[in-house]
Amino acid sequence: MSTALAAALLAAGMRLVASHAYPDGAPPGFTGGFREDNCTACHFHETLNAAPGKLAIDGLPAAFAPGERYTLTITLTRDGMKRAGFQLAARFIDDGTQAGTLMVGSSDARRVKLENQGGVLYAGQNKTGSEITDAGKMKWSVDWIAPVGGRRAVRINVAANAADGDERVDGDFIYTAVFEISPALAARPEAGPKNTAASEAQPR
Repeated sequence: MSTALAAALLAAGMRLVASHAYPDGAPPGFTGGFREDNCTACHFHETLNAAPGKLAIDGLPAAFAPGERYTLTITLTRDGMKRAGFQLAARFIDDGTQAGTLMVGSSDARRVKLENQGGVLYAGQNKTGSEITDAGKMKWSVDWIAPVGGRRAVRINVAANAADGDERVDGDFIYTAVFEISPALAARPEAGPKNTAASEAQPR
C-alpha cells in the first residue's frame, strides 16, 4: 500500500470517528430506556458509568402530584471533561408513551432544547449547553409537568456524555441513570423516586 493511500485511508477513518460527535445534541432516542440505545452507541471506548464520574437528578418528589410542575436538575460530574451533554425523557412505565410534559425554564432557555420523536419529548443540551461552566461539574435544568389523571407510574431515563472536547468519539465517558416514580395517590408510604441502578442493564 502506498504512503499516499495509507494517509488517505487514515484521514477518512479520522473523519468517520469525528462525524459521530454531537456538540449540538444527539438525535432523539438515546436515553437508554425502552429499547433505545444510549450514548455508548457511538462513544463506546470507555466503561459505562466509570468511577469517579456520576450522573444524578435533583428535584424529583417522593411521589408526584398530578399536574404539578417540578424543576429537575441534571448534574454530571467528571474531572477533566471539556464538554458535556445529556438527553432525558419521561415515559409511562407500562407502555413507554410520553408522561406529562417537558419544558425548558427561562434559566436554561439558551442551553437546553426539546425535540419530539414519535410523540415522546426529549430534552438535551445544545452547543452552548455543552460548554463547561464549572470545572469537573455540569448542570442543566428541565421542567417536568406531571401527568394528570390515572395511577400510572413514570420512568425517567437520562444519559450524559463527559467529553474530552476533541469532537471524536474516543476518550468520552458515558453515564446513565433511571428513576421510577408513582403518582401520590398510588404511591405506598415508603415509595419514592427509585434510582434503578444505572450500572445494571437498562430497562426495556
